Amino acid sequence: MAPGSVAVDIRRKSDLVSHHWFGNAISSPGFMHSLLCTIALHRYFMRRGSYTSIIHHKTEAITAINAALRNPDPEIRVSDANIGAVFNLLCVEEALAHDIFKGERQHEDDQYRQRRIHLNGLLRMVHLRGGLQNIKSNRCLQAFILWYVLHLISCYSVSHHCISPNRAGNMLTEHQAFYSARHSFIHGSLSFHFGL
Repeated sequence: MAPGSVAVDIRRKSDLVSHHWFGNAISSPGFMHSLLCTIALHRYFMRRGSYTSIIHHKTEAITAINAALRNPDPEIRVSDANIGAVFNLLCVEEALAHDIFKGERQHEDDQYRQRRIHLNGLLRMVHLRGGLQNIKSNRCLQAFILWYVLHLISCYSVSHHCISPNRAGNMLTEHQAFYSARHSFIHGSLSFHFGL
């Protein structure tokens, strides 16, 4: 994953992923368990791992994230590592919605609720940091979140399937909503609502 994550790194010499992405995991239990959860997920898809392992690391990550969120220091609450851990769990929840896990899931509503919790948590944490533009200390995290959110916004623009306009109240036109939401997210004011 590491060399290919930076698309413009033709010579594969960038250390962004190894230092800024994986480097955060060394000092953050939540981020480490979220990464281990993605590894467990990958192993499950390759038929070399168990669903139990995914859930174990997911639970440990959530416990550590919540502990960081209770910390009185705002820099720890919305640190790169804590935001990255929530982002990783959001990606895991997206993958767990795949049909391959249908037999493993006990409650479909829980799956939907977990994805929504992680997305809303991620958006709130980015907002508290002052917007995506202020996550300058970890360019990988910044880029991954931007790609994910732009994907959600484009899903809304194309199909209204990913983001429900009914929950947003008095929405602008689709074209205006796309640019308004993108600008708001990047520059720190979350005036729109993702109603997954």
